[in-house]
Amino acid sequence: MTKQEKHQKIIELDDNLANKIAAGEVIERPASVVKELLENAIDAKSTQITVKIEESGLKSIEIIDNGEGIAHDEVALALKRHATSKIKDVDDLFRIRTLGFRGEALPSIASVSELTINTSVADNGDESGTLLVAKGGEIIQNSPAPKRIGTRIKVENLFYNTPARLKYIKSLQAELGHITDIINRLSLAHPEVAFTLINDGREMMKTAGTGELKQALAGVYGISTAKKMIAISAQDLDFDVTGYVSLPELTRANRNYITVLLNGRYIKNFLINRAIVDGYGSKLMVGRFPIAVIDIKIDPFLADVNVHPTKQEVRISKERELMVLISKAISQALQPQTLIPDALENLTKQTKPVFPTPKHEQTQLPLQNKTLYYDTDRQDFYVKEKATFEKVPETLSELETSTIVTAQSDPEPVQAEVLLTETVALAPEADEKANQTFPEFEFLSQMHGTYLLCQSPEGLYIVDQHAAQERVKYEYYRDKIGQVNYDQQQLLAPIFINLPQNDLLTVLEKKDLLAEAGVFLDAYGDNQLILREHPIWMQDDEIESATYELIDLLLDGREVSVKKYREDLAIMIACKSSIKANMYIDAASARDLLQQLSQCENPYNCPHGRPALVAFSNTDLEKMFRRIQQTHKGGWNTQF
Repeated sequence: MTKQEKHQKIIELDDNLANKIAAGEVIERPASVVKELLENAIDAKSTQITVKIEESGLKSIEIIDNGEGIAHDEVALALKRHATSKIKDVDDLFRIRTLGFRGEALPSIASVSELTINTSVADNGDESGTLLVAKGGEIIQNSPAPKRIGTRIKVENLFYNTPARLKYIKSLQAELGHITDIINRLSLAHPEVAFTLINDGREMMKTAGTGELKQALAGVYGISTAKKMIAISAQDLDFDVTGYVSLPELTRANRNYITVLLNGRYIKNFLINRAIVDGYGSKLMVGRFPIAVIDIKIDPFLADVNVHPTKQEVRISKERELMVLISKAISQALQPQTLIPDALENLTKQTKPVFPTPKHEQTQLPLQNKTLYYDTDRQDFYVKEKATFEKVPETLSELETSTIVTAQSDPEPVQAEVLLTETVALAPEADEKANQTFPEFEFLSQMHGTYLLCQSPEGLYIVDQHAAQERVKYEYYRDKIGQVNYDQQQLLAPIFINLPQNDLLTVLEKKDLLAEAGVFLDAYGDNQLILREHPIWMQDDEIESATYELIDLLLDGREVSVKKYREDLAIMIACKSSIKANMYIDAASARDLLQQLSQCENPYNCPHGRPALVAFSNTDLEKMFRRIQQTHKGGWNTQF
């Protein structure tokens, strides 16, 4: 090793190399370019933005807007690092109201591509605009150009001088998916802006830009999905939260359909995502997540957006208070909703229409020409009479999913036990806690020792007996566990809890949380805790297992919540002690179970989110038996 290799001198990197390094942080893929340029266009107060891409952005990306534009003497300056119009001093970092502010995007993009900017300012008195061309960060042309409205930026041959970056680019389809996702999020964040995406000359999406968030939801997820979204709203001294969340029957298998917006910026925040899911309580199935758009308005002083290169991660002051506010808003919005899934709708989602259509005809929606409108008074979509239609992919309808689980019957044939019919009195004298929307029906019979069949003037109901009793017992145990007092039962022989030393220290530090649930533990020996008494709601055969369950919840990597581990413990006890499938019960027991279910705060789901009952309306049954049939004009005829 030479002397020179042992001691490397500190040098200042030239601007070109520094910009390439910055590009590695900010510009990961073509979608990153689209995101940065779209945010600049929105900051420039654009109301119409068109995105044209070729080969999913690798060949070219063109952003055309009708914003304020850039003055001639500032265009070249915009390609210098940390040149920005968004902030002036240090104090401005703590009151950022724009999407961009660092001044890194344009120089980073220019350093790894061939860049063309054509822009002009409408009200500055200049008779011409500016045309700037740069390659690899070096300006090769900066001249006057015909005046235009707004700015047109074209990025070509992305990563041409950093070929190593191309190794990590996925398929063109995957890159196109990333770009579409960026535009979808921004259209939800800014429904007042009309976005158009054109890929290889074909228009892929177009939003109306009317300012209605629900209309933007219909443009992104489809009309049928938007109709199953309910509005939420909540405010306190620090936060103003609005948005839409899906009904529990409409869920996805991952969190990708949750969009969190902070002052118009799409952000990623695990705790807020968890607060959204917690707002559903036990109405969601395990492993399922809602579709949600949560728009948070906050004083910029309470948020630090300068903590991540792409500005998608944000530090928020009073984050816990915000989580509580969001969960409460969602819970209150879902409370008045009737949550009995329509069985026929979920069973026939993939059925073909009764009347034939041309083989290659695509679903036609008026969304493409801005003729779909959302009426806030009627809370529904409508189309103007002279609407013109354009074709959109049929896959919009495929976005619909259902959380209904079809139970698999026993392989061996089981004779359904038919029980006497008797009207189930669903507590007209019930206390105020009873849900008034729960149907009053007659119990008919039990099927396969698993389902209870009932009828009402509105139709047929099928009740899952395990889910129903699990809901009843869950609410009982949840209330009992919540009633923490000093009613304790002394143990004849104490129970010793053995834990590793690190877990033991954590439990001792947070044992007050266990005490709030009525479990009092003390140190005993090097790696032991001792339990001398237990709360009276614990069954004798569940004391040790329930105590370990509480400790496991306490040691979980998530934020400890007394409410959460009370709820989880109640779910565990309710599930283990409830009637199972293939267990036959008599008519009196079935009616008693239905009576108890009607008294529940949420009688529609088990604690794991599975439906406790599903419904076939009279209309559904008539359609199934063709007693009513659809006419060629779209109406319905009754057959007798």
